[in-house]
Amino acid sequence: MLAAVLRAYSVIKAKLLNRPLALCDISDVDGIVCAALFRMRYPRGEVVLAAPSDVRGGRLLRSVEWTFVADLPCPGRALIRADHHASNPPCASREFYDPSAPAAAVLALRALGLEGVRRAERLVALAVETDTARIASPEALALNDAVKGSGYRGKLRLVELLAARPLEEVLSDPKVSEAIERFKRVREATERLAAELPPLELFVAVFKEDLGLSYRHLCILMERRGSKLTAVVVPRGAFTTRVYLGSASRDLDVSKVAVRLGGGGHPYAAGATLRSLTRGRAVERILLELKRFLGLESLDVVLIDRRGFEVRRWPAVGS
Repeated sequence: MLAAVLRAYSVIKAKLLNRPLALCDISDVDGIVCAALFRMRYPRGEVVLAAPSDVRGGRLLRSVEWTFVADLPCPGRALIRADHHASNPPCASREFYDPSAPAAAVLALRALGLEGVRRAERLVALAVETDTARIASPEALALNDAVKGSGYRGKLRLVELLAARPLEEVLSDPKVSEAIERFKRVREATERLAAELPPLELFVAVFKEDLGLSYRHLCILMERRGSKLTAVVVPRGAFTTRVYLGSASRDLDVSKVAVRLGGGGHPYAAGATLRSLTRGRAVERILLELKRFLGLESLDVVLIDRRGFEVRRWPAVGS
């Protein structure tokens, strides 16, 4: 609710003051870096952060014209858009669209005319590290943790800091350091759970409750342990279910599953948010689409809650 109010405030403020307006992905370093690049190019511009599901279902976001959109589906009217998701077709007046690009920030750098700006290029390099799940530098890990450990206001503040100050100063900022430490604990808890789970070739996990973990990170960890495909299903609120999809095989394009479920993403990392009166119905739909995609009669599903986990066959024999 707070995020929706802050989005509306930024949109109204930009329109009243005739300021440039950007819409960028809220979920990861790539989207935050795109927003920071926008603020480098337009210091007085307003930034709105949103998830793909907010764009697809948000009337406000689809009712205005955006100066710049990055790492998201097109909301309807946009002057410039930078994106690398095959599931997000072009639609802006000026498109910087390349599904083969390692990060949307690579395209945003060009779209905003910041090529050759050293501080901007350094941020883009970190976006590439995180978006390809090949984090090698401590700076990329710290920035990733800062983004994941921040709420909406914290992410907006991070955008402002990245646009105006050197990276080392940003990462040592007290509030940013708190966010880094906050998510570090989440990441470590996720890693402990991953070490206990069976590294099935097709790793499909259904969480009975949201344990506050990093579920995208869990997909990556299980792929590192040998899983060719990962699907992690998590309840989000009373009527919402989120599925995180990952692939370590070129033959398994998980974005196809995500699109069928109303989401999108990359061949190797995708997701969708489903809304249903009953969570069981949403989970059944996800498992059914996975079964169809894989061409299997059944799936081994890892059921997880605070007490532990168990592996069950779905559909159950005789059902």
